[in-house]
Amino acid sequence: MIYKESIVLHRKEGSFQVGFCIMKNAQPNISDYKHVLHDDEIDYYSNLEYEKRKISYLQGRVVAKYAISEVIENFQSLKSILIKSGVFHFPVVKNILKDNIQISISHSDEYGFACAFQEEHPIGVDIERINKENSDAIAKYISEDEHKQIVSCSLEKHMGDTLIWTSKESLSKILKTGLTIDFRLLDICSIVEKDKCYICHFKNFLQYKSISRCIDGYMYSIVIPSKTSSILIIKLLGNIKKHLEEVKDCQKSLLS
Repeated sequence: MIYKESIVLHRKEGSFQVGFCIMKNAQPNISDYKHVLHDDEIDYYSNLEYEKRKISYLQGRVVAKYAISEVIENFQSLKSILIKSGVFHFPVVKNILKDNIQISISHSDEYGFACAFQEEHPIGVDIERINKENSDAIAKYISEDEHKQIVSCSLEKHMGDTLIWTSKESLSKILKTGLTIDFRLLDICSIVEKDKCYICHFKNFLQYKSISRCIDGYMYSIVIPSKTSSILIIKLLGNIKKHLEEVKDCQKSLLS
């Protein structure tokens, strides 16, 4: 299952096109997408030892390239795009006509999630399964004040912890630091519910905000500049939820 969507975010400075892609792999069919890999990516993929890592690598390249295809007119072949890793393991796009396209990629279980955006308007995304095991692992990254905010929003603990975590992860991708940064610097100072989503603002990075939504047991978070309208991101998350529900209903009807 692949879902793609392109939106245009508007600000006083101009309009910025963003492409999103989400993929739920269906093994062994994920291997059918190897044709999108650049020759250098095929070499890297072939040398990966563990099957789980091979699947996540391939899936990440697939969703990233489909997201890129949503923002480039007269798009060339997916195979021609090369996605390399920066020194802090952030993705770097090569071999495209527009030299300012960047991407953010996330994985969780069988899901891959990516967005492609212009360098002038940074965006970060993250997806994580909501469960006790993950919540216990990330609890040390949640401050006492953030715990109070989770309670004040009447969020169930595992959901609230995952909301905070994915928001911080998304911001760290914009900053291109990943897990190398002290996550206390990314603390969240407010959580507000809006249209079935949660909008968070950051204590030390007031220029950014996250928009998050729980969809089918997973938390999706997207961080954008604070002064960019949240409306289209909220709508996008609603469209993703609707599409996944339609796919699930279709699968049920085929089995009945």
